Amino acid sequence: MQRPVLLAALTGFVLMLGLGVLFPVLPFLTRDLQIPDASVGWLLAALPAASFVASPFWGRFSSQYGRRAAIVIGLLGYALGFGLFGLGQSFGQLLAARVLGGLISAAVLPALFAYVADVSSDERRSAAMGLLGAGIGLGVTFGPLLGLLTWKWLGLRAPYFVSAGIGVLNALAVSIGLPESTTPESRAQPLTRSFAELALPLAPFLLCGFLTQTARIAVDSTVGFFAQDALHATPEGVGMLLFAMGLAGALVQGGLLRRFSGRVSDGALFSVGAAIMALGLFCFGFAASWTGFTIAGLCVAIGFSLLSPTLNALLSRAAEASQGEAQGLNGSATAFSRVVAPLLFTSGLWPHTGAAGTYGVAALLCVAALGVALARFRSPVAA
Repeated sequence: MQRPVLLAALTGFVLMLGLGVLFPVLPFLTRDLQIPDASVGWLLAALPAASFVASPFWGRFSSQYGRRAAIVIGLLGYALGFGLFGLGQSFGQLLAARVLGGLISAAVLPALFAYVADVSSDERRSAAMGLLGAGIGLGVTFGPLLGLLTWKWLGLRAPYFVSAGIGVLNALAVSIGLPESTTPESRAQPLTRSFAELALPLAPFLLCGFLTQTARIAVDSTVGFFAQDALHATPEGVGMLLFAMGLAGALVQGGLLRRFSGRVSDGALFSVGAAIMALGLFCFGFAASWTGFTIAGLCVAIGFSLLSPTLNALLSRAAEASQGEAQGLNGSATAFSRVVAPLLFTSGLWPHTGAAGTYGVAALLCVAALGVALARFRSPVAA
């Protein structure tokens, strides 16, 4: 795999490593500040909501001024948001830090995905997207562990300052070591397609991304409740399952996809992944043992890891010369799913329907995405 893709994957890993620091420590910080637990959901939703608004702008910015510039600005904004969050003394200050960080850090992921699309061939694009996805997945997997260790060694607010430092160092590394993927000629080209004109041909891909991402977050947002209710699990048990899911997903994206890339169509790989993920979600709703629980979780992780990079590859081909704008729209769809999913599953379905209803709805979202794929993702083997 070529060096620029590896550098992009490393950037994604470090980005998500710092982002994952937030989750294990946040409830303790908010209680220390006497912020009601019900308000924590707003803090979690603030960053993706801000990213939903800002991602299309940053995607276009990366086409006009370069992918590297967008990534560096986004990482510095990410560092600023986390630094201010670590200094926050009230709910309003914490919320403002999350919104500000989300508005600026939204530049990073669309530019990274557009960068990988720029530097990879059509035949190897799904493999390149898989490597980037593996880096992001490993960052998500190890980020909470970094947060716990930093908290234990340095104190309650230290993880947020560590994340801010990670953002600054990542921005410095990108500015020095990541070669620009666009050319002065391509950046000088006038933008001839509006977001509305671009969104119509990309709608099936954006819809599938929203549906499958929302279904995936159903597990992250409710699996702790399910494990306690059905299996009397400890936090360590839940953490080990999520770690295994993250590791399995990274192995699929970073390894298995490279064997399939160019041999099996991305549309077929997406469909297989959606089917496996739907099966895992369905099984989650009826798991009654650690064995069933683990098998269901691994199916969800493997299915999502098959469909996510192949969907990005399909979207990038459909976008043609509008990679930045397309990935900006994709970033908005993904961010919107991170706003909707906790409200739908954690606050809406779980208290009223339990595991069967919650994971049944999530499985149906994957089935709907599979239906769209079968109808619209028709491509030759190498596409």
